[in-house]
Amino acid sequence: MMNNSIKKFLLIDDDPLNNYLTKRVIKKVFQDAEIIEFTEPEIALTHLENNYTNNIVNEKTTVFLDINMPTMSGWEFLVKFEKYNDIIKNQFNMYMFSSSINPADIYRANQDPLVIDFIEKPLEIEKLIKLFS
Repeated sequence: MMNNSIKKFLLIDDDPLNNYLTKRVIKKVFQDAEIIEFTEPEIALTHLENNYTNNIVNEKTTVFLDINMPTMSGWEFLVKFEKYNDIIKNQFNMYMFSSSINPADIYRANQDPLVIDFIEKPLEIEKLIKLFS
């Protein structure tokens, strides 16, 4: 069990079932994790703007951002996120999270300076542990 400090996660995915499964995996690894989920990326953006403007953090929040969502894609989300000031942007570790293993998406995620990595759904315990080791 890894647990040196409380981990924070934001799930941005239009699929409630996937959010549920992802939360279960996170809680197995980090029992005390704080997890906020959004099924609408627009609401997630508003949340970031309203809640992270003046924060100075020592531990970043991990974001699992779905690529394919009906109202706004993960890529469109990143375009808007990119416009935020560095105080907000520096509080997050952004991962693209998709069941599509489209090589173009993986390449694009790896090229984007805001994105740490591409993670294939469903999230697996081993993968999560590896991200934090």
